[in-house]
Amino acid sequence: MTPGTLLTRTTQWLKRHELRVSKQLGQHFLVDEEVLNRTLEYGQLSANDLILEIGTGTGVLTQALANHVQQVYTIEKDSKLFQALSEELGTDSRIHLIHGDATQINWPRCDKLVANLPYAISSPVLFRLFESEIPLAVVMLQREFGERLTAQSGSKQYGRLTVMTAYHATVELLEVVTPESFYPPPAVSSALIRVTRQTHPPFEVKDLEFFGQVVTALFNQRRKKIRTPLKAFLGNQQFQKIQIEIPWLDQRVEDLAPEQIAEISNILYERRSV
Repeated sequence: MTPGTLLTRTTQWLKRHELRVSKQLGQHFLVDEEVLNRTLEYGQLSANDLILEIGTGTGVLTQALANHVQQVYTIEKDSKLFQALSEELGTDSRIHLIHGDATQINWPRCDKLVANLPYAISSPVLFRLFESEIPLAVVMLQREFGERLTAQSGSKQYGRLTVMTAYHATVELLEVVTPESFYPPPAVSSALIRVTRQTHPPFEVKDLEFFGQVVTALFNQRRKKIRTPLKAFLGNQQFQKIQIEIPWLDQRVEDLAPEQIAEISNILYERRSV
C-alpha cells in the first residue's frame, strides 16, 4: 500500500458502516502499514499458529494475521464494531470473531497473543496473560506503560508493575510508535513490546499473593527506606520481632531489584506467625 492508503481504507470502512470512534473505549486504529508489517514480524508467526487478538478494531491486523497463521481468535467489545466485522469477516474460516470484554471472558487456547491493546485494559490483560499458558505476546500499548514494564531499579519508571512482571516474563520494548500512526491520533506515543513468559521464574517466591501484597506495600512509599513501609505493613510490634532477619532495611524501596524484594517477601512469609 502507498502512504495514506490504510488511513483512507479505515476512514471509508467506518463511514460505510456509519460508525464513529468511541472515546469511551479508547479506540485508536492503526493506520501505518510499516508498523503493521513489523508487528507481524515481531510475532514470529508460523502457519500452524493459533493467535489471540484483543481489540479487533476495523479488522486490519486481524486480516493480516489470518494470512500468516492457521486461526485467529479475535475479541471485540464494541457491539456496533462487532456487527460490522461480522458482516465483512464472518465468512472467513480463518477468523473466529468473539463479542465480549477480554478482561472478563474466558480466552481460547492459543499459541500467541498479538494485539493493539486499548490503553485502559493494558494492565488487566497483561496479568491475565501471566496466568494463562500463552508463551509469547506482541502488543501495542502506551509508551509510558511499556517503559514501566522494562524499567531498571532506581529509575522513576520502576515500580510495582516492573517487579511483578519480572517474576512472570521477560519484556522487550521493540519500538516507539508515534501518534500519527493511528486514527484518530492519541495524545501520547505508543510502544510495541514483546512479552515472553518465564518457563521457570528467575527468582523464588514462596507465595505469589503474599509477594504481591509486599510489593504493593513497599511501592506505596517508594522513596522511603524499606523499614518505613515494612513497619506499616507488619505493624511495629511484629516488625521489631523480626527486623534483625530482614536485609537492606536502610535502602530505598525504588533501589531494590525484584529478586531482593522477593527475598524480603519470602522472609516475611516464613516469619508471619512469629
